[in-house]
Amino acid sequence: MRFCAESRRSQAFRRVRLRFHPPRTSPTSDVPPISFGPDMTLSSVNSIEQPDASENTAGFMLYEFPCNEKIRMYLRLEMLFRRFDWFCAQEDPVAHHAALSALFDLVDASARSDLRNELIQELVRQRQHLENLRGNEAVRQDALEPAIAELSECCRTISNTVGRSGQVIRENEWLQLVRTRQSIPGGTCEFDMPMLHYWLALRPEVRREELLGWAQSMFPTRDAIQLVLRLLRASSVEHYCTAVDGMFQKPMTGRNYALARIWIPEGDTLIPEVSANKYMLWVRFSRPDHRRRLHVVHERVEFRLGLCG
Repeated sequence: MRFCAESRRSQAFRRVRLRFHPPRTSPTSDVPPISFGPDMTLSSVNSIEQPDASENTAGFMLYEFPCNEKIRMYLRLEMLFRRFDWFCAQEDPVAHHAALSALFDLVDASARSDLRNELIQELVRQRQHLENLRGNEAVRQDALEPAIAELSECCRTISNTVGRSGQVIRENEWLQLVRTRQSIPGGTCEFDMPMLHYWLALRPEVRREELLGWAQSMFPTRDAIQLVLRLLRASSVEHYCTAVDGMFQKPMTGRNYALARIWIPEGDTLIPEVSANKYMLWVRFSRPDHRRRLHVVHERVEFRLGLCG
């Protein structure tokens, strides 16, 4: 009987996930008010924060779940840029070979023609929201102006970008050959691609300079995504929550949140799964077995939840 109940619960949760409808971008008036705390770092805009978002997160593992397709794309690109930056900073030829793979993934992920326009619209929306805070006595004006200036500069840079993102890579015949050969297991051996073998034998600084040159057209997109996500995360409103029987539900009360953040204590094997629409947020907790298969838990779970939007 318990197995049947668990099966029905699992099927119901899957049906909930299938009914997910990404919420539309909320208008500027729906953005939570932003406060500028006394410890704000002007150069990073990282401390545009809610008072309850400043608690120490040391000792916790953070999981982030997008609530709409736009933020899902931004998070994927952020991860790919972070991976490319890390491999590019290394000196080992194997790392720079992996940087090429990350570069090809970035070209595919950023191929959407409307990505640049979406980023410009989001930057303009954020800037207009901050401009509306001018003269507000509750906001530090000396912190507000640099944030507006950074948004304006980022918007101007990405607007002035000429051509498609990653077009240099698409037009480079050798890079396209490497990309094709990488789809074959072991297809980039030195006897198959002696030019790649020669390139990997160059000095690390020479390879790094070429990698950065190929990726240069995508850097305005990277900077814009980093800024948008930084502001989004800074708007997080955090709550201490309890999941009963491993399940948690929270009504969205008409708010179109864009990102859910869940903190789990480090060392705990709990893994959250999130589904959301404009009416409700669902969180289910599972634990992996020795084969890394997830099993729903039936226990009381305390966690931290942050909603951004």
